[in-house]
Order: sequence, then C-alpha cells, then structure tokens
Amino acid sequence: MPGYRVQIYFGSQRAKATEVKTEFLQLFPKTGAYLSYQQPNFKIRVGDFKTRLEAMKFLKEIQSVYGGAFLVKDDVKLPTY
Repeated sequence: MPGYRVQIYFGSQRAKATEVKTEFLQLFPKTGAYLSYQQPNFKIRVGDFKTRLEAMKFLKEIQSVYGGAFLVKDDVKLPTY
C-alpha cells in the first residue's frame, strides 16, 4: 500500500549500506529496514508508515543519529497483528 519511509543511506558501497542497515536494526529492532539497489546506488529505507505525520514523528526521533535522513513516499507493508 502507498505510504512513507525514512531514507537513512544512499551510496554506491554495498558493504557500507549493509553496515548502516545492521546498525539501525540494533538501535531500532522493532522497525523494518529495507535495502534496495537502483544502479549505481544502494538505499536504506526504514519504517512502514501509513501517514506522513507518523513518518515525520519517527524522523525526528532518529535525526540525532541519522542527520541526513529524509522522508520518501514508498510502497509499505501492512502491519501484521
């Protein structure tokens, strides 16, 4: 479904992208992290937010660690109950 994620990494090094994803999951284990590749760059996007407001709230929470993070529209996974 359409929603929002927070992008925390963008770059050409797969090892660095994997490192950022692993570090994020250690800090925020309940939040999903997704690695994608669009030639020639890797992206790490986190979270599955239905609304922009939810995503902004989370962005503010992580900005002290991921200063360059920003919101992106993305297809998100529905929460499983």
